[in-house]
Amino acid sequence: MTGKTWWRGFLVRGVMWRKVLRWAVLNVPICFEPAVIAFWTSLFFLWRPIRRGAMVNLRAIFPRSTVLSILFRTYRLLWNFAWTITDNVRFSELGTVPDWEFAGFEHYQRLQSHPGGAIILTAHMGSYDLGAQLLAMRGDRKLTIVRAPEPDPETQEFESRAYQRSTAASVRTDYNTRTAALALDLVIALQAGEIVAIQGDRVTGAIASLSSQLFGHSTLLPSGPFALAMATGVPIYPLFVIRLGRRHYRLLTCEAISVERTGRDRDSDLRRGAMAWSVTLESVIRDHWYQWYTFEPFYQAS
Repeated sequence: MTGKTWWRGFLVRGVMWRKVLRWAVLNVPICFEPAVIAFWTSLFFLWRPIRRGAMVNLRAIFPRSTVLSILFRTYRLLWNFAWTITDNVRFSELGTVPDWEFAGFEHYQRLQSHPGGAIILTAHMGSYDLGAQLLAMRGDRKLTIVRAPEPDPETQEFESRAYQRSTAASVRTDYNTRTAALALDLVIALQAGEIVAIQGDRVTGAIASLSSQLFGHSTLLPSGPFALAMATGVPIYPLFVIRLGRRHYRLLTCEAISVERTGRDRDSDLRRGAMAWSVTLESVIRDHWYQWYTFEPFYQAS
């Protein structure tokens, strides 16, 4: 970092917080972990932009809650998030694998035994990376994870090195900024019988989107997963990683969504797929609101 921009590392999405977390995982005795987590949770709770975005989303989920109740829920959300990213670093740096349990196991078995390709549609809940590693360990098919890059280039470089250290050979990470080239690569992967995992609860950058409803509000969802499913004929499996406790997670797999072309109105068919996903997403978020790590409002307030 140059003398003029060193301070950027301390912004919310800056690289310095990631470096401090890595240092703490490697050097602070594990018995002090809860106290350290509480300190950092409190620090970021006081950071107004993060707190405000989380509160807007929680108020949509709990419209009758008091301000004090929403504040407590926001703190709990940040507390879970701090534990989750710490577990990610423990896995990438030390190889610490959490305990897992399954819900919707019959759908998970159908996903794993499906003879062709499949799309996993997930949300910013629990740990995207830990869930991918579990799927890689329990399956024999290649898995492509599609994610949005970090806004800060130095943070992106730091995280990319961490992914390379911990990611299984059968897991490939790609970024949604490649648009047309990425779409072609994903079609080829799905046609080859591979699995593609995409986060489908928010739109970032200039990616294509579909209008939908979530908690009674109009919102935008990425259209890519539904267009891919229609083009390749593969099913979409909603799958969520839920943190249950200290290094203890649940893999929740839901009934598959089919996106088929029924007529000339392609967009209408895509919207039906997006609405089916919205129903599942809303149900899971309502039950596990303290796991939905989305710190920007998911809808535009009128």
